[in-house]
Amino acid sequence: MLRGAFILFVLAAVGCGSRLTWYAPPKQSESLITPPPVSFGCFVAMSDPNASAYIVGGFRDQSEGPWRWTHEHPVLQFYVPRVPRLRLLIDLTFPEQTFNQTGAVEVVIRINGREFDRVRYAKAGNEEYARATPWKWLHARAINTVALDPDKTAVGPGGERLGFVVTRAGFVE
Repeated sequence: MLRGAFILFVLAAVGCGSRLTWYAPPKQSESLITPPPVSFGCFVAMSDPNASAYIVGGFRDQSEGPWRWTHEHPVLQFYVPRVPRLRLLIDLTFPEQTFNQTGAVEVVIRINGREFDRVRYAKAGNEEYARATPWKWLHARAINTVALDPDKTAVGPGGERLGFVVTRAGFVE
């Protein structure tokens, strides 16, 4: 009887052979809390050493202190992490020397290619533009562009086209 139990145990053990199939772990998805995939954020001061990362085109290559000259079609880019209740804020200046050539200037502001606003500046000097941005116009956790197209530019030294000066710009709460 002991011998029969032993044989039964051996047969049962043989039936439980190791046929495990090995599978690689699934590919891990990107974390939802990763830093932005770009080296810039939703707001920039032109005095920032990284300000060039925000410029798509239409600006003078070098900053002249805490501000930078625009040309005929200045475009900035911003990484917007989330979109509720944001305002577009731009500090700009129309210097006397260029304003004497152009007179009043209308600036068309475009967000992500869509016309957002038209603003007429009738005198030289510093201006702050601030306006609430509809959340539908922005792309959350993505790059957003802001174009600032003046209807007139002045002729600077060496024939360079100069629009206005930007000190800081971007999206704020």
